[in-house]
Amino acid sequence: MKRGFKAEAERKAIFYRQLLSLKEHDPLPSRQLADHLKIRLLTPKDIPHITDEILKVLLVTGKDNWSAAIYVKDDQHFIIHNPTHSAFRQESDIMHEIAHLLCGHELKDLETAMMGCLLPLRKYDQEQEDEAEWLGSCLQLPHKALFYYYKIKKMKEDDISKLFNASAQMVRYRISVSGVRKINWRR
Repeated sequence: MKRGFKAEAERKAIFYRQLLSLKEHDPLPSRQLADHLKIRLLTPKDIPHITDEILKVLLVTGKDNWSAAIYVKDDQHFIIHNPTHSAFRQESDIMHEIAHLLCGHELKDLETAMMGCLLPLRKYDQEQEDEAEWLGSCLQLPHKALFYYYKIKKMKEDDISKLFNASAQMVRYRISVSGVRKINWRR
């Protein structure tokens, strides 16, 4: 990642909360952010003319092989997400795809097949994937929110997980990489 990217990601997480009249430590639901950014969220069942065979692949036999994808048609952005995944995973996946858009990532290649469903999907290089992963996790669980709930409010990781619609694993990861666990906080 470029120098300063992680700090900028934290600033963006707070900026979008402020833009939506939320406090710095408030949860920012991915659907609310997508709505603000005019990104339509779809599941495979929402795709016009999709065949039952492709739906079966996407939602039954191949459901563990994909999470979400973003595509653009006529300047409208769409995120197709996997509704068979847990709510926590869907939240993370949608934030990841929003992060690609907010980072202005360019396509490396155009991938036109998603499990046999012909859609123009974005494919990114590894650096862009790393940036989207970092920004997506910051949008979901920014340092300021983790500090507030974990250090000041003394909430347990599981409670933070429920509040932010994030997996316990994601909460532990963000507490660790954001440095919140190491901060010696005294009231």
